[in-house]
Amino acid sequence: MELIRLDLRRKYRLGKLVAALGVFDGLHLAHQKLIKRVVELAKEQKLKSAVITFDPHPDYVLKKRQNEGYLTPLSEKKHLLEKMGVDYLILIPFKKAVSDTSPLEFENKYLKKFDFSKIVVGYDYRYGKQGQGTTEDLRKNFNLEIFAKQTMNHERLASDIIRQELLQGNLKKVNDMLGRPYCISGIVNEGNRIGQRLGFRTANINLTEEYQSLKMGVYAVYVWIDGKKRMGVCNIGHNPTVKYLLEPRLEVHILDFTEDIYRKRISVEFISFLREEKKFANLEELANQIKEDVKITRRLLGE
Repeated sequence: MELIRLDLRRKYRLGKLVAALGVFDGLHLAHQKLIKRVVELAKEQKLKSAVITFDPHPDYVLKKRQNEGYLTPLSEKKHLLEKMGVDYLILIPFKKAVSDTSPLEFENKYLKKFDFSKIVVGYDYRYGKQGQGTTEDLRKNFNLEIFAKQTMNHERLASDIIRQELLQGNLKKVNDMLGRPYCISGIVNEGNRIGQRLGFRTANINLTEEYQSLKMGVYAVYVWIDGKKRMGVCNIGHNPTVKYLLEPRLEVHILDFTEDIYRKRISVEFISFLREEKKFANLEELANQIKEDVKITRRLLGE
């Protein structure tokens, strides 16, 4: 898959495209169904498929809400779309000026840089200044397919709901809506080695991308290292027992694993919330609680 950061000075000759338009943070099940439809249509017509989205998220640029990170940062979004068979990921660099364009200006300036056989959008797609452009407006100038509202257990599938559930620690619902475990990837860096003193070596993750905040506490997780999946106990928090940290840190104890993975990239899949972070009276009390966390994790993950 080719990643294209839209440059208005350039001419693009990608041939006719079948494209999906949207923000697509999360790439949850509704997004996946829409994008799979785009890929299928492109294959039927022997054309290329594209996903056209914004970077960074418009809500953050326009300060509609606090920047709490992304459900799928760009590198993960690229990886997932590639697996789905998308040919082009086209990023429109989002600045306030983009939001000030009228719907027709948006079409002329950004969409007409490309030649579309068909565009597929969600039922609630809006564009242009203050979201004035509707699907009916888009249909006037493009061959448009509108994807129906998708629900799960009578509730709409939506990124904002997933964000709320993450902050509540409701991983079962989050993972069901995503169609996969919520995952954070990063480089293992050197920690304070407190875990090693307690008998539980931990890998501290250097978060190089902006991930969506989730509830502080301890989780049962799977950890992917060099293509292999292992069980783990992960803590996201401020480390109150040893030395309080202003910025929350992610550290994970990988069960039955002693290899040196310093500076390796690993991925942590969040399966179940175990408990909230708390300050223990001493390190022995903390170690006993970690032993209990490990027992519960083994039971939950069933391995």
